[in-house]
Amino acid sequence: MKKYLLFFGLSLALSACNIGAKPPQDSSALSTAAAQTVQAILVDPAQSAETATSAPPLPQPTATLAPEASPSPTVCKDNAVLSSWLRDNRPYDKQASETPLAPSKGFLMTWHILNEGDCVWNDAYRFNFASGERLTAQDSIPVMPTGYLVNPGETLTINLQMSAPAKNGTYESSFEFINEAGSAILSMNVSTVVGQSAPANTSIAAPGNLRYEYDCSNGYTSITLYWSDKATNEEGYRISRDGAQIAQISAGSTSYNDIAPASGSYLYAVSAYNASGESAASLRVETTACQ
Repeated sequence: MKKYLLFFGLSLALSACNIGAKPPQDSSALSTAAAQTVQAILVDPAQSAETATSAPPLPQPTATLAPEASPSPTVCKDNAVLSSWLRDNRPYDKQASETPLAPSKGFLMTWHILNEGDCVWNDAYRFNFASGERLTAQDSIPVMPTGYLVNPGETLTINLQMSAPAKNGTYESSFEFINEAGSAILSMNVSTVVGQSAPANTSIAAPGNLRYEYDCSNGYTSITLYWSDKATNEEGYRISRDGAQIAQISAGSTSYNDIAPASGSYLYAVSAYNASGESAASLRVETTACQ
């Protein structure tokens, strides 16, 4: 009987604990409510409003690149050396220059010019009349066909048709070899006697004490001639190597520097000249030690 009373009391107590409690909900309904709560937390209301009225993106600054500097042009060294000189296919030496021509007679001058620089010569190079008696129909003459090139170490041959003056006399004409930039890199003087032999000249003194020095330490043969200026009435000096004139310099000069084609032996002559003729002194230069 006591056991039944104890069980009945416990049942009343448990029932009293559940008074006012809501009935249990369905498990699927509970899961839906939980998911809605999580979604509400993750989605910010302010963010939802911005989605409808979002501002356009701000423009990004564009970088401006500085222009690249152009490389400086490389300037080559232009150097020409006269290796030989002919008139009508014969060496143009002192004897040839004094051999008279008939008035208005045509003749062919030939120059062999060595490119001793590091520039490549092209068809823009020209042969120009500089001063004195005109012997050619043109004052500026092309010397290479279009597209022709002369590389360093190569030789250019220039053939130029000329005509002797119409009157008897002795004439001087200067020509220049002009590069692409318009600068003269070589000068040549042509002497022409028309109708008579050049007169012998004993009134002008030849250079005295002609001597030389040479140097090949820079990779090429440099020869310097020295002399005493004995003349008082010269118009200038002519320098020749192996019978071919290579330069004409001013009166009063006492030295001249030449770059020889190679080391070896050369015959140089230095001549004082004026309108009546010239007087020369010569010597042989030996540079075989440069080999």
